[in-house]
Amino acid sequence: VREGTEGPYVGAGGVLAEGTSDEIATEESLNTRRGAERVIRNAFTRAQLRPRKKLTLVHKNNVLTRAGSLWTRTFNDVAKEFPDVATDYLHVDAASMFFVTNPDRFDVVVTDNLFGDILTDIAAAICGGLGLAASGNINPTGKFPSMFEPVHGSAPDIAGKGIADPTATIMSVAMMLSHLGLTDAAKDVEKAVAADLLTRGDKKRSTSEIGTLLASAVKG
Repeated sequence: VREGTEGPYVGAGGVLAEGTSDEIATEESLNTRRGAERVIRNAFTRAQLRPRKKLTLVHKNNVLTRAGSLWTRTFNDVAKEFPDVATDYLHVDAASMFFVTNPDRFDVVVTDNLFGDILTDIAAAICGGLGLAASGNINPTGKFPSMFEPVHGSAPDIAGKGIADPTATIMSVAMMLSHLGLTDAAKDVEKAVAADLLTRGDKKRSTSEIGTLLASAVKG
């Protein structure tokens, strides 16, 4: 679960003496209690609904001491409201290693914008590539729409060729259904995709072939 509105992606900073040997560039990372608490609380809620009930905070609070302190204190404060959820903490470099060497140690992970950007691509690679990676930009209050999309983007270089794997798009639909409270429908989509992944092997199939098969599986 990645915070998506703050951190170093807010565009704060500047450049001094550009183009000279004395050039200085700064990027400021904005972190607020409100923003951190919002995403951390959402992550705890998600972890509470899962069988393992485990949430890992990932940051770099030994170096990024100010932002790291805010995130760690907020995480620990919210944790008191979820006594049934097991928690732990990892520095982002260690978490990156364990994503590759021991992914089973994780259940739900919460982190900031920058670290989340990096970790989600690592996770996508472990799961089989960006063609399988779904995502959602969530408004947890429900006051505004949320957006769901595959991580890989529009892939204009292969547009119209019928070779794009639609699995990530279909899993994004499952995320949307779950967000809307249609959990049974979401599970049907997830089961269909899981069954297909177990049996697809190395056979090449077109976009429409995969989509038709998954649609038929969901219909039963």
